[in-house]
Amino acid sequence: MRIFELGRSALHAQSHLMQQMAIRLGRQAAFLVVAAVFGFFALVSGHGLLWALFLFAFHWGPVTSAFAVFALDLIVALICVLFGRRSYLTTAEVDARIARNRCMTQMRESVTMAAVTATVATSVGRHGTRKIWDVLRRKKG
Repeated sequence: MRIFELGRSALHAQSHLMQQMAIRLGRQAAFLVVAAVFGFFALVSGHGLLWALFLFAFHWGPVTSAFAVFALDLIVALICVLFGRRSYLTTAEVDARIARNRCMTQMRESVTMAAVTATVATSVGRHGTRKIWDVLRRKKG
């Protein structure tokens, strides 16, 4: 019965681990979607304004202003991708992994002990009992 309890605990820890991983990956995907939407709208709405600012305020040419706008777009997109790609394990996920590994180790040990006990109790146990009984008979006789 102990083996089934350990197996159930290991499965519970694994399901908790999968839930935590799903939450973490969902949050990461949401950040990447927001970064993509922000990047798109920044490209559409900000280009004209930035181009005009570089052209008239800094007195750059039209091509230089376009390159400056493109460089700023790349910097913002890179920052958003870096924020979206970071992925840290939460403490709940680490605890679930530890609990799962502990339960699996205990279950393996229980299965091993059950196998050893069954082996000793069956054929080796019968032969050992017979040998001891034969030795005792010889000493009596």
